[in-house]
Amino acid sequence: MKTNLLKEEKITRREAFGNMFKIAAVVTVAPAIGSLAGCNIFSSKKASAISSGYLPIIDSTPIIVAYEKGFFKEFGLEPSKPTLIRTWPAIIEAFTAKQITLAHIILPQVIFLKYKQNINLRSIAFNHTDVIGMIVSKDIKDLKELGGKMMAVPLWWSAHNGLLQDVLRNLGLTPVVGRKKEDLKSNEVGLTLLPPPDMVEGLKSGLIVGYSISEPFASAGEVLADGRLIKMSGDIWANNPCCQSVLLQETIDKDRPYAQAVANAVHKAALWCHDNMEELADILCKEGGGYFPMPRKVVQRALLKHDLVSYGPNGTGAIMHTEWDVKRSDFNPFPYPSAIDVTVDLMRRTVVDPSVSLPDMFNALTGKQVADDIVEYDLAKKAFMEIEGPSKFNMDENRPFDRDEKYEVLLKNKSLES
Repeated sequence: MKTNLLKEEKITRREAFGNMFKIAAVVTVAPAIGSLAGCNIFSSKKASAISSGYLPIIDSTPIIVAYEKGFFKEFGLEPSKPTLIRTWPAIIEAFTAKQITLAHIILPQVIFLKYKQNINLRSIAFNHTDVIGMIVSKDIKDLKELGGKMMAVPLWWSAHNGLLQDVLRNLGLTPVVGRKKEDLKSNEVGLTLLPPPDMVEGLKSGLIVGYSISEPFASAGEVLADGRLIKMSGDIWANNPCCQSVLLQETIDKDRPYAQAVANAVHKAALWCHDNMEELADILCKEGGGYFPMPRKVVQRALLKHDLVSYGPNGTGAIMHTEWDVKRSDFNPFPYPSAIDVTVDLMRRTVVDPSVSLPDMFNALTGKQVADDIVEYDLAKKAFMEIEGPSKFNMDENRPFDRDEKYEVLLKNKSLES
């Protein structure tokens, strides 16, 4: 029986947290707003039609903006409004089941889908840079106090998980999965999966002591759960990618000009986001465009608040590399091979549940091989040049499709209260 993955389903908070400590629990399968029952993207009568889905996180914004600002139409497409989908498993399944044409999927998860599940999908753009925030309870006075406690991540294969694990190792702590809190040693941090909204509730209730997640749920943890932002991902890995705009290879092969139009629209939307953060907050927040269930003050914070007074070495320590000009959220759509190379290295040291382990052949691949396998570079290069990307994003004109990566975990070594 085929499930409509875009049909609204309800789940109680109690049920959600009851599943929290199961090894591969993701709480709920497919709560979403809207319905596309029986939809198949290849049965559309309009060859230019495009449907998309998104989670209410900053990672999704180029897809939303491409619709809102008319960029899909500008490139000859006929879009439907992006559909809100509330969990990662649901958006991935809706995409692979061809109920939506275009989705944003976390880069390590794209790699997992390619090499573990043999799903032939291709990235056409980085949806954003940075955006990941790490939140802890204000009861934590020293980061080493995270030992013996539980933290949450959205997916095992995610930069959220990998970057958090590097922070924990830097503290002399060991990340573990599949354990309950009472079974943890004092130098171990238990990791569990939770959807973003439940992370905020979990922090408030004390079921978890912290989490690593995309904005605006890190900002929500500060504003709504009295949490402390102790690290921005851009302070660990400068301008790091996370979500990709992805199409199925079948979509590209069926109509390459169509796929190029999609890539062009997404790249143009990313540039618009980069240049228009204030208006972007209005489009996304619940008082404005209503795409996110978050008030304007939370979304604005997620996009714009990265001052050193609050977050620098004399603040929470979320930004220690003051020379990097760290942004909380930003946008640059080109899928740089060097960034995928760093992602592959990060995945190789990330602890995950054994049920999602990658095949042995993955360890023999180079970052370049992975990039060539998962990125449609011809589409991406044309789209990036269409928006004059190298100059607009201050890239080296002699190396328009390459960049140097900066990666270093540097933590505040004083009390978080100072």
